[in-house]
Amino acid sequence: MTMWHELRAKWWFILAAMPLTATAVMRSGLADEPSLKKQELESLSQLQVLIGSWRGVGQPRRGSSRDSWIEGSTWQWSFSDGKPALEFAATKGRFYRQGRITALTEEGQFQLDVTRADNEHVERFRGSLDKENQLILSATDGLTGPVARISIRTVADGDRLLMLLERRTKPKGRYSRIAEIGYTRKGSGFGQGTTQRECIVTGGLGNIAVTYKGRTYYVCCGGCRDLFEDDPEGVLAEYKERLREKKANQKGSAHP
Repeated sequence: MTMWHELRAKWWFILAAMPLTATAVMRSGLADEPSLKKQELESLSQLQVLIGSWRGVGQPRRGSSRDSWIEGSTWQWSFSDGKPALEFAATKGRFYRQGRITALTEEGQFQLDVTRADNEHVERFRGSLDKENQLILSATDGLTGPVARISIRTVADGDRLLMLLERRTKPKGRYSRIAEIGYTRKGSGFGQGTTQRECIVTGGLGNIAVTYKGRTYYVCCGGCRDLFEDDPEGVLAEYKERLREKKANQKGSAHP
């Protein structure tokens, strides 16, 4: 066999193997997709306490009612395009009218995209939880927006939500307060540990009843309810698998 025939034979072998390699890569990506979704869901579950409806009072200056305003917000899960996220919609919001939090591939990192209340401009923030479980997010587009940092935390066993908005006059300057919005959760007794009902989608507190084949289950928000109604079999399968993993982990910890 001549050198030309040997080279041609090698190239035909490589070309023939390329579709198989591409298929293997695609299958590998599809196999990783469920685990990535699970990782994002577990990360966002740390913010489960935000789910619900809130009444808020905004104050430019702490302890002063001057220029204060009243607004409300509702947080719920979203699973559009198969990607888990936390979304909020604000009524009479002075700064933002809606937002969406997603988990990034970097461990412990979150992204918040918010729509300004006065126009359609979307601002992006990124950050993480600190040691006190306060979510601190900094603007990614420099100083183009009025808000450079957003800090979100809950107190009073999850019945109070505080959102601090800060500005920054220089790229490396100090942060200064613009306003703080103090929210109170709507509905008495709606806090961590007040019920044993579990959301079958996220594992959080379930307060909305859904039924399937004569059985009643619970979800924590409208987003989880919509996901359940679209694919009850799939949601229940993942829920049962989560219970099996939880039971196995409990047995493992009991018998080191």
